[in-house]
Amino acid sequence: MLGGTLVASPVLADFSVVSQNPLIAEYGLESVRERYTPAGEFYVRNHFSVPALSLSAQLRITGEVAKPVLLTAQDLGRLPQRHLGAVLECSGNSIGPYQLASNALWEGWSLSDVLALARPRPSAKFLHLYGADGFVRSVPIARAQGNALLATRMNLQPLSPNHGAPWRAFFPGWYGMDSVKWLKRIEVAASPIPPVPNDYWAVEKAPDGKIQLAPLPGIRLKSAFIYPALGAVLRRGTMNVRGLAWSDGSAVLAVEVSADGGKVWRLAQFDPSRQTSKYEWKFWSVPLELTDTGIVELACKAIGEKGNEQPTGRPPNRIDRYANNTIETIRIMVI
Repeated sequence: MLGGTLVASPVLADFSVVSQNPLIAEYGLESVRERYTPAGEFYVRNHFSVPALSLSAQLRITGEVAKPVLLTAQDLGRLPQRHLGAVLECSGNSIGPYQLASNALWEGWSLSDVLALARPRPSAKFLHLYGADGFVRSVPIARAQGNALLATRMNLQPLSPNHGAPWRAFFPGWYGMDSVKWLKRIEVAASPIPPVPNDYWAVEKAPDGKIQLAPLPGIRLKSAFIYPALGAVLRRGTMNVRGLAWSDGSAVLAVEVSADGGKVWRLAQFDPSRQTSKYEWKFWSVPLELTDTGIVELACKAIGEKGNEQPTGRPPNRIDRYANNTIETIRIMVI
């Protein structure tokens, strides 16, 4: 087993850096060209400083299990490898050209296979996930079934330090705060960790003024522009508008685009060759004829499998900033 220490990799891409320590860097969706986001361009949302980790890291599983285990990379390497293309999105992601969302090919071991090595008891209902940076999350154990991974590779390369090397939890279809990086311990428990106020909760103000908390949903239906860029100056004529759409894994049936701020909508076409997993983002495009000069307001909205679509605004009683999937609008100049 290799020894040594991992250090944080530099930020090399088209980023908007929100914070340097901890590093929070939004990815410029206008720079998307390929199906998968290169590791050096993948958004970063750290909660604390990147820990210095040995390449011989271990994963401990304790709690409501029949056989507590301390697993090495060699132990995990005996399990079947799995891979899955999927979007990862921060629950605090905004609307606009720079976002905390990216798409990658993830590889690792089935999280349910990893947990099975410790033989969870029937009383096991939650997983408390402890990162080496000090960040902790609690998720229902049922979420570890299916496609959840202990991910160790991204886009055919080992995870970089900023993305959780040597491994991280990964729950496709759920917001990124649950996919704990630098995972060092899983405590299997009968109950969740007590909630921390204002920490990843949907917060609503009831008519009587009382504040109500609810768990955040899976990744909400969303679409975004790739081209044209916000503020672009273009000549009159036909313009091929391009963008992305994604969800929690439920079907994205359509994307509609407007060139008049949402009054008239045109149906975009998907490129099926650039998506094989239901968790990946979908590429869409639509030709628009721009005949008038001046400011043009473009809007895009995704439509889901049950007829649901992106809202025009946040519910007035919603007072948190999380899971925002309102319709994106951008302004361009036509000359």
